[in-house]
Amino acid sequence: MRRTIVIAVALAVSVSACGSSKSKGSSSSPSSTSTPALSGTLTVLAAASLTNGFTALGKEFETANPGTKVNFSFGSSSDLETQIEQGAPADVFASADEANMDKIVAAHDNATAPHDIAKNRLAIAVEPGNPKHIATLADLTKPGVVVVLCDPSVPCGKFADQVLANAGVNLTPKSREINVKATLTKVELGEADAAIVYVSDVKTSGKVLGVTIPDAVNVVTTLPVVALKDSKHAALAAAWVSFVVAHQNELVSDFGFLPL
Repeated sequence: MRRTIVIAVALAVSVSACGSSKSKGSSSSPSSTSTPALSGTLTVLAAASLTNGFTALGKEFETANPGTKVNFSFGSSSDLETQIEQGAPADVFASADEANMDKIVAAHDNATAPHDIAKNRLAIAVEPGNPKHIATLADLTKPGVVVVLCDPSVPCGKFADQVLANAGVNLTPKSREINVKATLTKVELGEADAAIVYVSDVKTSGKVLGVTIPDAVNVVTTLPVVALKDSKHAALAAAWVSFVVAHQNELVSDFGFLPL
């Protein structure tokens, strides 16, 4: 009888120990899953003035998130906004002005509220050495000076007209181009003596000089970015927007934009 009782107690202690060991092992296992890594291809529609800055940030984003690819389509903000309204496949929109972003919000094409990432202002771009001795907006009207501007339907053209009106300067440009990059290229190629573009474009060109436009007549624009409602890669789009917002100082320090 005593021997039987001793064996029974030993078995009970053994079973209890096994159960305790199993419970301890379960409690040490992870209680939550880790955030899945980002992957996929992102399509970003962005203002032409962001070409250099966003291209650099895109490479940084891909390096920080292996398995991702950022494809850009740069152009005038008004053209890109129209493309979005017409159903062009895109995940993110970055505008050179607030007016075109407001249209996206009014059409409920945005997934979240837009985020401002930088500011910009205009400058006169001239050929290296400034052979026509352009120092003011009024100098753009001197005989023999060939000037090109952005089309008035796009932000850089609208702002250029506003700056000229503020300064009381009336001129007829040789041509009006589809976006700020096309406008600047005319001066870079020697097909124009001067153009009114953004200071960020002058800084990153390397082929032109910049003539300052006084603050009293200049225009300052804010650049916002937003993830789009119809994005097929919502998590990736949100991650890109957050990345750009976190790296907005790089746009200022390296690419000539102004801080918010």
